[in-house]
Formats: sequence, structure tokens, C-alpha cells
Amino acid sequence: MEKSKKPRVGRPKGTGTQRVYEAVRENILKLRLSPGADVNEAQLEFEFGVSRTPVREALIRLASEGLITLLPNQGARVSSIELSDIAPMFEMLELTQRAVTRWCATRRQSGDIEELRKLSTAFEAATRELDPNQMGECNRAFHSRIAACCGNPLLAGVYDTQLMTSQRLAHLAFADAPLEGEDQAEYYAELNRQHDAMVYAIATRDGAAADRLATDHVELFRSRVHRYIDRSLAGEVAINDP
Repeated sequence: MEKSKKPRVGRPKGTGTQRVYEAVRENILKLRLSPGADVNEAQLEFEFGVSRTPVREALIRLASEGLITLLPNQGARVSSIELSDIAPMFEMLELTQRAVTRWCATRRQSGDIEELRKLSTAFEAATRELDPNQMGECNRAFHSRIAACCGNPLLAGVYDTQLMTSQRLAHLAFADAPLEGEDQAEYYAELNRQHDAMVYAIATRDGAAADRLATDHVELFRSRVHRYIDRSLAGEVAINDP
């Protein structure tokens, strides 16, 4: 009688790829890996205790999301954020955000509203703590959930990619040109007001209002990025005649 084969012990297939993907993705979004930085594949293999294949699979997935650039015979590099890319990025973000928010309002299911309220509340709590990493994650989760309810998974996928690029840009803007005092309080109060208004428009199936709010939301983010681009510390430097 043939002996039964023992079940294989170890991690489930694919978990190595997922672990590498999630860790590298988080490091890119939070700028621990800066735009243009090389990705050390050998280091990832050592750090996660996996072979080259899961690392390459994770990097290919990140490349499909625009976060990694795969270079022939040179490995991988974190995708750069070029000044020339910012205007087209905002055009794409505005179009996709308007579409997913408007369609969410007209196509959402009854259970979606409570989840959106929870995510909006989580973002508001993060703004009270002034935790930039948590704010970024909560904001992306809120808008990604809206996209998931829009009834078009292809558009939702494109929009999620835009959210990741936006999150990297937001980390740059908030780190190098932080708001303080009343400006900071007013900015976050407006963000939370817009989130609440979006949830209300979606709950009442008001697609036109959802569309307008999505546009206003992108414009508010655009103003923060402009502050980052326009910043200058030159006036603080004293230059004396010799």
C-alpha cells in the first residue's frame, strides 16, 4: 500500500512576493525610498529570506503601478517625479476622481455608505494627531473605497495608480512646505468638510454635487503642491557686501 504524501510545510505559495511588494510599496509611498533611488534586489532577497523570483515578481507588479522603473541589465529604480509630470498628473487625477466619485454616487450599494463614513472618521482622527503617514494612508483608503464603488473596475484601477503617485507628491509637499498654526487648522478642517460632503452627496445619490466636490478636492491638493513648488528660503539668508 502506497504511503500517503505528507503535506508540505512552509509559507503558502505567493506570500514571499506579497510581503516584498507591500514593504517596498510602503517605503516608496512614504519616501523612505526616494524618487530615483536604486532598488537593491540582493538586499531584498536577504531581508525577506526569499529567492530572486518573488523579488522580481514584486518589482514587476510595482512597475505596472508606475512606482518602479525596470532598467534592462541594470535592475530597478524608484520612478522619478519630474516637474514636467505634475501638470499632466493633476489633469489625470481630476478627471478620474470626478468620474469615480460621480459614478459612486449613482451606483453605490447601501452598505457602502457606512464604510465610507468610517474611513472619513479615521482620516479626521489622523488629522487631529497630525500623523502624516496615517493621514496619507487614511486618505488613500477613503478615495480608493469610493473608486471601488463606482461600478467600473478598470477605471478604479487607473485611479488607484493616480492615488499612489499623489501620495508620494503629498509627502514631498507636506514635509518640505508644512502648514502651521491657523493655516494648518483651516486646511485640515476644509479637507474633512469636503470628505463629509462627498459622503453626503454619495448617500443622497447626487452625482452632480459629488462631481463638483471631487474637483474642489483636487484643487485644494493642487494649492498645497504649488506652495511646495513656490517655496523659497532665499529671503532668510543675509548677504553682506565684502
